[in-house]
Amino acid sequence: MTTRNERAIQMMKLEAIKAAMDNLPVAVGVVDLDGRLLYENAAFRSLHDLESSWVTGAETFGELAGSNRLSNWKEDPVAYFERLKTTLMAVGTFETQVEIGGKIIAVHDILLDGQYILSTQQDITARITAEKRVSYLAHHDPLTDLPNRTHFSGRLASFIEESRVTRRRFAVMSFDVDRFKDINDLFGHNAGDVVLTELARRLKRLLGEQDLAARLGGDEFTVLSVGESQPEAVTRLAENLTQAMEQEIDVEGRSLRVGLSIGIAMFPQDGNDAASLLANADAALYRAKAEGRGRFCAFNAGMDRRMHDRRVLQQDLRHAIARQELALHYQPQASVSGEIFGFEALLRWHHPTRGLIAPDHFVPLAEETGLIVEIGRWVLREACREAASWPNRLKIAINVSPIQFRQENLVGDVHAILLQTGLSPERLELEVTEGVLVQDFARALQILRGLKALGIQIAMDDFGTGYSSLSYLQAFPFDTIKIDRSFTAKLNADASAGEIVRAVIGLGRGLNIPIVAEGVETEEQRVFLEEAQCQNIQGHLIGKAEPISEYSGLTGAETKSAAELSDQLQATITHLHRR
Repeated sequence: MTTRNERAIQMMKLEAIKAAMDNLPVAVGVVDLDGRLLYENAAFRSLHDLESSWVTGAETFGELAGSNRLSNWKEDPVAYFERLKTTLMAVGTFETQVEIGGKIIAVHDILLDGQYILSTQQDITARITAEKRVSYLAHHDPLTDLPNRTHFSGRLASFIEESRVTRRRFAVMSFDVDRFKDINDLFGHNAGDVVLTELARRLKRLLGEQDLAARLGGDEFTVLSVGESQPEAVTRLAENLTQAMEQEIDVEGRSLRVGLSIGIAMFPQDGNDAASLLANADAALYRAKAEGRGRFCAFNAGMDRRMHDRRVLQQDLRHAIARQELALHYQPQASVSGEIFGFEALLRWHHPTRGLIAPDHFVPLAEETGLIVEIGRWVLREACREAASWPNRLKIAINVSPIQFRQENLVGDVHAILLQTGLSPERLELEVTEGVLVQDFARALQILRGLKALGIQIAMDDFGTGYSSLSYLQAFPFDTIKIDRSFTAKLNADASAGEIVRAVIGLGRGLNIPIVAEGVETEEQRVFLEEAQCQNIQGHLIGKAEPISEYSGLTGAETKSAAELSDQLQATITHLHRR
């Protein structure tokens, strides 16, 4: 028989347990199979706004619903509870998200003794809202709020596949602002932003119900025109847009009138794939410019001179390695306080007649033809060989194309090059974009794990500009996240860019993944990043991409050590900060 003291002790224990449960930040409740709430802690009462008059266990779930006390549920509460019981009886656990009174609540339920439901719940509204915002901003241009290149490319690819089946005709319209550089140079970049914003506003009013417009970058825009009657629909859109832009734009008290050059390509006659359509629309755009700007032009076969030049460049690229025309430049990476810890190897092409060609112009060609596999292997070997020769053990970062992930033995190639050059694996970081994971996620994940097993580091490059970065960060333990330079460039002028950067830095901090912000060119950008707790930076403020001989002091080839030069750089940054 239980004595009075024992009962008192038991009551004290129960009170202690209840107090502990009430101090939990997670909502906890116990429900019977009739839906009668038998117990709830303080967090549960707060989450569901239970009044002080609430009586625990007084009413079943059905009675509460019948008395309209669950009217703030987005889902039918009775149907929800039946679904919950059915699932629990089948598998013993139940996880879902429910929306109640504008809150998004994560629910995890388990069945106890076949007759009670233990429910733990948490308000995840802020996290879901932030994730949706980051996802939206990653697929939309922050200045004009139009879809960006990634969004447009995905939609165009899908529409091409659909149209091959339905034999539907549609058009791609590419256009840009005539003499946009002059507007920026004469009136400043803020004026240029006003022009682009107003252009986007006028464009949106003219689009058909199914049309899709996007800003690709700078003053480059494109439209997927899917009106039933083509080419009449896209011609009408081009005419209306040209007329709309004849109206002056007010820019800080000045009235500016801008023109557009527009190129149009039709599916399927002007191209049966995305690359051909976009290239031919661009060819038509350049013809419009050549004919005097401020007009639109449809593609025809006589415009393929540009395509011919492109093919010649591709042919020259095939011989670039053998002719020793390719070279690597190196850009330093540093902590936000200025301490150099490594370099990124960046590819350059010294063409015998065209001079120095930027990678933006020839890397896409290399990827289209598959030459990127051979070029990428050369880059990896050359950068590792160079880094292995440095007395100072700095890191070396190298970009890997999604095309390289399609080759049979990327992991074997990297392993062999590390052995050949003698570079320690922990000094090598491979940078990949989200495009690596898009086409064959399972295979790419397997390759990434194989590379990681070699002891090298993997960085997610251009974060925030692609497909579904958040899910990829969950799937693979990246060592570094690199914020794309397009966000860094607008840090002090665009609140949306700053919001994205802070969100990514916060995400990295939560996942314990270091962040590198690319494209840091000003002290103001560096200060913003430092205040946002970004660990590392890269850009012209630290150093331009140069032949490695320009950084021989950092690598240890000269008498000054890396530490001494880093101290010198830190002193410069401190001086700039004080200014």
